Amino acid sequence: MEEHLASHETRFGSGTGSPCSTSSAKMFTAECGSAAEATGADAAFALEQIEQHEGFAALRSVATKLRTAVATYRRLDCADNPTAASTRRACLEPAALIAQGFPDLRSGANLGLRGA
Repeated sequence: MEEHLASHETRFGSGTGSPCSTSSAKMFTAECGSAAEATGADAAFALEQIEQHEGFAALRSVATKLRTAVATYRRLDCADNPTAASTRRACLEPAALIAQGFPDLRSGANLGLRGA
């Protein structure tokens, strides 16, 4: 899993360095859309990896929330620079979750490996 995360995090960044950061001018662009897709793919991969294993509650929770955030970001067409203020506001929460997605997935995996 780390290989996926590291590759995508290197490409897109995370936290305030992510194009999906709510402080980024790129939050409403295809660049954040691409980061969202990569985050969603990593979340799905994480869930596949732990599907047959007990534990990993934190990773399951994070991955599920990220998949929902990516779906919401996509459904609202946030990457297409929406003009409606209500849509732009609705994009903030999923974008913030996506921006922090790679570190959160990594933390969830590490907790799971420690038995949490």
